[in-house]
Amino acid sequence: MSYIPQVDTDAMMASANAGMAQIRAGLDEKRALTKEAKLSCDHCKKHETSVSPLQACSRCRSVRYCSRGCQLAHYKMTHKEDCANFASPPLCRAFNTTICLSGCSYPETPIFALGVSQGMGAWVSKAGSIHCRLATLPGGRKNLDRNDPLTMLMMTPGMARGKYLSLRVLVQNRSPKAKPMVVIGTGIVAFASAKGTPIILEGKEPGEPSTMFGPLLGLAQVDAQITYFNGKSLEKKEAKSCPAVKDAAACAVLLNVGEHAIFNVEFRAGGPRITHDFQALELLQHVVVPCIPYDHKASGPYLELLMQAADRNEVCEVRAVLDQVAVDAWYKDYKTKGESAYISGHYGEARARMMGEGNKVLGGDAEGDGEYGRYEYKLKRVQQLRQYSLHPFLVCLRMVQFSAARDSLRTF
Repeated sequence: MSYIPQVDTDAMMASANAGMAQIRAGLDEKRALTKEAKLSCDHCKKHETSVSPLQACSRCRSVRYCSRGCQLAHYKMTHKEDCANFASPPLCRAFNTTICLSGCSYPETPIFALGVSQGMGAWVSKAGSIHCRLATLPGGRKNLDRNDPLTMLMMTPGMARGKYLSLRVLVQNRSPKAKPMVVIGTGIVAFASAKGTPIILEGKEPGEPSTMFGPLLGLAQVDAQITYFNGKSLEKKEAKSCPAVKDAAACAVLLNVGEHAIFNVEFRAGGPRITHDFQALELLQHVVVPCIPYDHKASGPYLELLMQAADRNEVCEVRAVLDQVAVDAWYKDYKTKGESAYISGHYGEARARMMGEGNKVLGGDAEGDGEYGRYEYKLKRVQQLRQYSLHPFLVCLRMVQFSAARDSLRTF
């Protein structure tokens, strides 16, 4: 019988509790900072009062003013150009690019790409897990059989080599003519660079469609979700009942001027040499978000309407080019100091300890073994725990529950 190292459950539970406490504190801090940003005039810095509430710019919703005079003065100084060029995304807690939580050195939402076309703008950021490994299942837990604990364990860091890159895309309508537009989330495409195309093709799945555009590969989208509309969270059921969602299956959402939506999209980008988010991002060139003019008389699936609009040359393609300098800066700690240092600097020391303790249960350290993690050892470890020792296995399940709660808290 193989030797099973003793699990320090007290240390693991203590680190998990501390990590969860830091998450809750961070959520409270994020709410407070976002609220504070909404309560001061962007021109004179005067704070909002119950008598004189601030008014947001109706086009960008990223700035607020206490009076018509302040709005005009700020517009002439800088905001006319900033608003048209999509200098800042709309101010909302779900996609705040300026908040840096206590104990962290980086803002919570990095911007890796920005594209603007015909009054439509798209910002691209990271999604996925805090340990930077590509997802092992498309769609994550929403497609997971929650009654299968071994499947849940295989989703934990280092348990399997991931293949799926998760991105968050915020799209906003700032059309100068106030033209309503429909964004088709399932039509979002990521393009590999000429250098990255052959590397990504190494991990091509059997039957996976691959479309070449000259030397560039269009990555196959494996999952798409509308997660927020105008800052309000949309769960799967809510998305179907939201009036702005015109086709839930196609993730098609109607945006009037000033309105915005956030999409989570996943692409098969992993392969023999690509197992981490930053490795996949370094091989991408740009992301294209398709938008079409809204026609209230149109009917039918929106993917078909998108093709019809393309035939009429009516598709607005928002092309967001990856800023590889920004990608490198965001992941520098991981590449130079390791996973634990990255999590500590981006999400806090307590969360780094929580991840480290959970990893120990599976017989590995926080850094894994090189870039790919100790997959074979950890798989054997799970099999041993399941066969010989019920108590440590339940501890593993408890760790997954903490992980699930941690990630769900991050969505608010």
